[in-house]
Amino acid sequence: MSVVGTGLTLPFDVEPYGPGDSEYAAAQRLLTRAVGALGIRFADYVVADGEFARAPFLHTVNRLGLHAVVRLKENLPLLSGAVQRRFQPLAPTHVYHDGNDQVEVWDADDFDPWETLEWQTVRALRYRQHKPDGKLVEATWLTDFPSRQLSSLSLYHMAKSRWEIENQTFNDAKNRYGFEHTCHHEKNSVLLNYLITLLALTIERLYRIRYLHRGTHAVRSAEQLCRLLWVSLARPLSPNTS
Repeated sequence: MSVVGTGLTLPFDVEPYGPGDSEYAAAQRLLTRAVGALGIRFADYVVADGEFARAPFLHTVNRLGLHAVVRLKENLPLLSGAVQRRFQPLAPTHVYHDGNDQVEVWDADDFDPWETLEWQTVRALRYRQHKPDGKLVEATWLTDFPSRQLSSLSLYHMAKSRWEIENQTFNDAKNRYGFEHTCHHEKNSVLLNYLITLLALTIERLYRIRYLHRGTHAVRSAEQLCRLLWVSLARPLSPNTS
């Protein structure tokens, strides 16, 4: 689990699961523990992929005092079909310019919940993101945030923060911190290995982004700092005076 949407992505806990368990159930345990340990004010919402668009998980999120922003996929065919039929013939509700991208948004908060979901209504947001190179990115999300409380553009940015988890937590942990390399097989050792790795990632990221960003230079990546370190440790060459 990571804190996102603040400009500084920080992983803060993990929850293992094994045979007979699931990522979906583990996420509920992790979320409950995190809110109990850190308090409700550490976050305003939970952003998750479509696997978590299930009533028990969404009810857990609400019970903990948080809002849910979850990807809407074909695992909810009735809601997905209703959103498709509603939005397909309509012009976008809003068109935004987000950096160099043009973003078309369809947004409505009066969809019927599915049978087991104890919400009065469901808000659905569909976006179509046009990139300068011609690439098109489309996705649909559901939430319990009412439109009077949260604008379409803010909801779009919340949905896109899902990629912070993927890129700045999972990818960084695996490719730069050896998160997939497990030298132990006993379950407590594996868990401690994961927690220590994430602690190292968090300390490094806080130090690099919050402390080292001094002067006029831009924030340097971990890779850039590593290269600068190797250069600074190199033995200077003696000038050739011959």
